[in-house]
Amino acid sequence: MRVGIVAPNYYPVESGNAVTVRRLERHLRLLGCEVQVFPVDQFSGEQLLAGLKGFAPQLLHALHGYHGGRMAHALAQALAIPYLVTLTGTDVYQALSDQRSLEVHGALRGAARLVAFHACVKRRLAEHLPTLEERTVVIPQGVELPVLPADGVAGGGDESFTFLLPAGIRPVKNVLFPLQPLANLHAVHPQIRFLLVGPVLDTAYAAEVMETLEQYPFASYLGAVGHDAMGELYRAADVVLNSSLIEGGMANSVLEALAYQKAVLATDIEGNRSILKECVTGLLYRDAEQFRSKAGLLVTDPQLREKLGKNGRSLVRDKYPPEQEGRAYLELYREILQR
Repeated sequence: MRVGIVAPNYYPVESGNAVTVRRLERHLRLLGCEVQVFPVDQFSGEQLLAGLKGFAPQLLHALHGYHGGRMAHALAQALAIPYLVTLTGTDVYQALSDQRSLEVHGALRGAARLVAFHACVKRRLAEHLPTLEERTVVIPQGVELPVLPADGVAGGGDESFTFLLPAGIRPVKNVLFPLQPLANLHAVHPQIRFLLVGPVLDTAYAAEVMETLEQYPFASYLGAVGHDAMGELYRAADVVLNSSLIEGGMANSVLEALAYQKAVLATDIEGNRSILKECVTGLLYRDAEQFRSKAGLLVTDPQLREKLGKNGRSLVRDKYPPEQEGRAYLELYREILQR
């Protein structure tokens, strides 16, 4: 089977969509698929069409209803082949109701199947386009399970206490939110450090972020770090944060933090609730006071951090293996082609 993946992001490899695409690409190939990725941000429509004609896929798989889906819609029509769309977050939570809605509606209605990472995203889509609910299936994201040191998951080994926030620098990730509550905690716990890591995806917002970080000496921006190098940052962190306003069912960074057996403190939104259960696999916050209180608890309670980390790793090991994700997509491809 030959599958063309229409990806909104393949470079830089640090972005969440790129992580998803590369994981799918790898596991689909292990299952015997011929896979080629066509990044829509790297080539014109004519170049993508020429490349696809040379590859001759049997179907297209797009990531994101707007950034990948609208291009897949046009390319599939030109090639007279079916396509499916995996919904990744802002396509459902923003693009369905803003100035992009007409193009998104067309792309989703033309797809043979739609995939949501979690039932909450499928429900949200049905609120906008109820006729598409029966065409939407849920396939959770997978995550690779890293080998951990025999002595568990201690932090960086020095006296500091590190809160790590992996996120692309764009407004929806709300990366400035943790700074003030952490500054309040830093006054009591001067060992606290805040590390922000991720590619710049919005230059105007990034300028605001860099200027604001200058006001907080305990905070640092590490820039874009290759996905293969992120493991050392996860290992060295004491707590991993997610401050997003929107997540498309499950964030790669949260799944990876759990895989590294780390305590996670995240915004109380649908996407994070799809993975994290309060006080079992993570902690959730709704406002700055809850963030400060729960972050302080994580600083002072190593047993809580250990419990959350162990429970989180068990969760992703049992429920989110990438092999299972790959098999689910392969079965869906076969169903589409048989129809």
